Amino acid sequence: MLQLAESIRNIPPSTAAAVIFGGFAVYFLWTCFYNIYLHPLRRIPGSKWAIIGPYLEFYHEVIRDGQYLWELEKMHKKFGPIIRVNAREIHIRDPQFYQTIYTAGSRKTNKDPATVGAFDVPNATAGTVEHDKHRSRRGYLNPYFSKRTITALEPTVHDRVTKACSRIDEHMEQDKILSLDGVFCALTADVISSRFYGTHQDYLSVPDFHFTVRDGFIGLTKVYHLARFLPSIVTGLKKLPYACVRLIIPAVADLLALRDEIKDKGADEFLASKTSDSKASVLVGALADPHIPSYERTVDRLLDEGLVILFAGTETTSRTMAVTMFYLLSHPECLKKLREELETLPPSQDYKHSLTALENLPYLTGVIHEGLRLTFGPISRSARVATEQDLAYGDHIIPAGTPVSQSTYFMHSHESIFPDYKKFDPERWVKAAEEGVNLKKFLTNFSGGSRMCIGFNMSFAEMYLVLSRIVRQYDFELFNTTLADVDITHARIVGYPKAIPGKKEYLGEIRVRIRAKNVAEF
Repeated sequence: MLQLAESIRNIPPSTAAAVIFGGFAVYFLWTCFYNIYLHPLRRIPGSKWAIIGPYLEFYHEVIRDGQYLWELEKMHKKFGPIIRVNAREIHIRDPQFYQTIYTAGSRKTNKDPATVGAFDVPNATAGTVEHDKHRSRRGYLNPYFSKRTITALEPTVHDRVTKACSRIDEHMEQDKILSLDGVFCALTADVISSRFYGTHQDYLSVPDFHFTVRDGFIGLTKVYHLARFLPSIVTGLKKLPYACVRLIIPAVADLLALRDEIKDKGADEFLASKTSDSKASVLVGALADPHIPSYERTVDRLLDEGLVILFAGTETTSRTMAVTMFYLLSHPECLKKLREELETLPPSQDYKHSLTALENLPYLTGVIHEGLRLTFGPISRSARVATEQDLAYGDHIIPAGTPVSQSTYFMHSHESIFPDYKKFDPERWVKAAEEGVNLKKFLTNFSGGSRMCIGFNMSFAEMYLVLSRIVRQYDFELFNTTLADVDITHARIVGYPKAIPGKKEYLGEIRVRIRAKNVAEF
């Protein structure tokens, strides 16, 4: 042994470097050979550059900033509806197969760890990989987001819409340009924080609508793709002092500080309530619920839940409403028809109507669904893993344990389901409903199956209650906003438009001038 150690020490550095380099080269070549010719997925078609490892995906996602989705589109055109997107994951572009991947049945389906690792919230329901644990955690939260519970939240939504209208009035009086993304984001953040934490943060009072939650979400999207490949980045950021994080990503530092502030406030509120049936908020109610195991109702775990729900429901819902308004303002005939339908409702103060009454309006429903479709929602892949059963697609057998995904982008743009898919056409939903066609099953902004977004009832309630009032109460005109501010060309969790000179990054805000305010007669 001593002679061997001495011999190793006497190896020249150049020789050692050559041996190490050669070892890596052999390992790399063997991995490439295995992934192409010996891997259990070897019979699934795809680009060999994608199959050999994560390199092609890394290049298009990290270096080119969220461009891999469109590379997948090219691969599907070349290889067909089923492809390997990397060595271990399959992507299927087939709307009829979506519900098989994102199943609501009894089949055990995990989330792909690569999907959730970027956020480092393993204790939140949305970040839970294992099927059974997710089902338990989802069960604890379901009562707080049921249709009945959300319907009871209408006064809160109306209160926040009234506040939003007061801010819109300010912009009109001062002849200031209004960011619809900003005002809608503040509104949705107030509603969600009120539901989860028991009180809102009054983000609608922030002068420029740039607040912690919104800027924090945008900050996280900047590192999302890199964090998917290197999850330890987010873990490391959470362990650093806020001052250090602020130097790297200021918005994320503010977000972590907000989490601690809410933690202290939430704990105090819980101690003050001392009731096991408190419904003041999801946080307080869950903390006090004796039916939830104590290890699942810690403040830290529930705060992770809150941040995920706040993120998931704020930017996505607000962007959908802003984009919907863009299309309505770009299509005056659609706006006119929507207003005519809304005028069939009984007169009311400030155009306030119940959610039930609004849900019965077919054209408004079509407008909301079409807005959702063209906004796409989260478009980055979110793979599912059938843990115990093989899946069959055509002649292909997909082994159990294989991550399989289908992007919302491909669902909403599939010509067989949505002809002329780039066209804003609320009538397609009206006609489908009249003909008994369930077109809604192809609307996947909220994902699907047992892991469908828990806040979808709240999101729909906000869209109905907000858009119905804003559309009737104000006359807007687009200001320096075109289709280029809406068309998605970058995928960072959600979609962003192409960078435009003179505008902030890829935000593509929908900006308007307020021409007039309409006063309700009742």
